[in-house]
Amino acid sequence: MPERSSDVVEKFGEKALIAGVGAVLLGIGAVVFFQLGAAMIGFAVVCLVGALGLGGYAIYNMAQTRKVSSVSVICPYCSYRNGLTGEPTGDFTCQSCNRFIPIANGQPMPVQQVRCGYCNTLNFYSDKTEVLLCEDCGRDIPISTDDNPLRAPKKSAFAVTDDTNLYELVLVSHDGRHTENLIGALQQMLALNRNQVKQMLEELPVTLLTGIPKMKAEILSHQLATHGAVADYKPVA
Repeated sequence: MPERSSDVVEKFGEKALIAGVGAVLLGIGAVVFFQLGAAMIGFAVVCLVGALGLGGYAIYNMAQTRKVSSVSVICPYCSYRNGLTGEPTGDFTCQSCNRFIPIANGQPMPVQQVRCGYCNTLNFYSDKTEVLLCEDCGRDIPISTDDNPLRAPKKSAFAVTDDTNLYELVLVSHDGRHTENLIGALQQMLALNRNQVKQMLEELPVTLLTGIPKMKAEILSHQLATHGAVADYKPVA
């Protein structure tokens, strides 16, 4: 697999910088030894030769940076232009979005988009993708191909598994600063009138819902938290 052009340029640049610094230091040493008199002429000559050698090596590496070839490979996910020293022979990571760019016959493959059915996050996949995990919630997303749109999707051992238990949602407390908003949210959530909700708030803690999935309990607890309320959820015994 060809290297990134930027990495190769960086390597030559580092070598040129190190050699250049060494050449400068040896040059300074040569001047100092020359000034110390005839007894140090030998050391001065050695430093001067070393400085010239390192200087030439630095110039060589600087010249090599201009000779580095670059083949542009556009990421199908984020359209970033990745530079390689040759045609890609395999999948590699995009320098911008850090996704693996699928390669076929030296060219990036097209990708498709699909939204996660759990959290609505947009995900991408190609014909090479066998298992797709949501980038946000980590759940398996069923995918198909044109050759076999009804294929059974493979499962990943790293996927988030759904909790099949039923939960109850309990309103524990509220800060009293957003009472009106909280009353409105509870009315909408529970289909109760205002007086019924106000009475509930005077009798905390109170069970709001029972026998609901964990995901729904999580969502509702987060909604209540935006109105200054603390809601807990636990499996139904």
